Amino acid sequence: MIELIQVSKRFGDALAVDDVSLSIERGELCVLIGTSGCGKSTTLRMINRLIEHSAGEIHLEGQPVREFREEVLRRRIGYAIQSTGLFPHWTVARNIGLVPGLLKWPRARIRERVEELMALLGLEVEEFADKYPSQLSGGQAQRVGVARALAADPDILLMDEPFGALDPITRESLQDELVRLQARLNKTIVFVTHDMDEALRLADRLVVMNHGRIIQQGHPLELLRRPADGFVESLLGGADRGLKEAALLPVSQRMTALDDAPLAEQRVSQQATLREALSIMLWRHADCLTVVDAADTPVGQLSLRQLVGAGDARAAAGRTDTDQAAG
Repeated sequence: MIELIQVSKRFGDALAVDDVSLSIERGELCVLIGTSGCGKSTTLRMINRLIEHSAGEIHLEGQPVREFREEVLRRRIGYAIQSTGLFPHWTVARNIGLVPGLLKWPRARIRERVEELMALLGLEVEEFADKYPSQLSGGQAQRVGVARALAADPDILLMDEPFGALDPITRESLQDELVRLQARLNKTIVFVTHDMDEALRLADRLVVMNHGRIIQQGHPLELLRRPADGFVESLLGGADRGLKEAALLPVSQRMTALDDAPLAEQRVSQQATLREALSIMLWRHADCLTVVDAADTPVGQLSLRQLVGAGDARAAAGRTDTDQAAG
């Protein structure tokens, strides 16, 4: 869907992006992460030509981005940023309908699309449609920003630190919202963040950048287990990598079938993460949990020994490409 081929970007004598090659598949959520100034936002903005690349090629579905008229390209690609970029004197509904309006959609179709997206993002039409950005909380404004980016139903969505300015609770809520939306809409998303927990939680493909270059890319579990070098290991959390891995794996992957032994008093959902299960064990001083389904019916058990056991089906399935360093 998106391909960068030996792409570089210079600002005067400074090399911001250095010979980057990256292929992003249709429907993939690709997260670019690295320290400040590593080139991740510049890389993102070159995709929709907000910044022009200095060398190399960038293709969308096999076509060079420079063959598109800039305004046509940007209307085909949704773009959400940290500051939302909402027009302060426009209502929520008008902000969301911006791109469909530019595309000359009929008013009835725009209204229908705006209402559809507001419902999808948990914004009651009656309550929010006629409000102005200054009347919204940070989380509500960010939801409007995402809705506007999705308004013309683009195949590609670029997100540059979209949740970076939010408090932890709101940020986690919007991460959940994005995961839910992606499962439903299956967009191709390129997401920039400096928060590793956010990156691990969201990414199908994790791309680590440093000094304008890609150091390693692959599925989050692959990078956690086999970091390419000390920089990647440190960025992933160093000695905390085991806990970060546990936050990616569901209890259902480590639980065992019920036996004749009495059920453990403490319970955990089969959809909870191993990290959440470990937290319950530590908090409740328990070394075994009863695993329950959505109806609170026991379906298995999880011991501390099983929780820390090696291997998991998700990594074995090879959900994405193996680690690779881009030089």
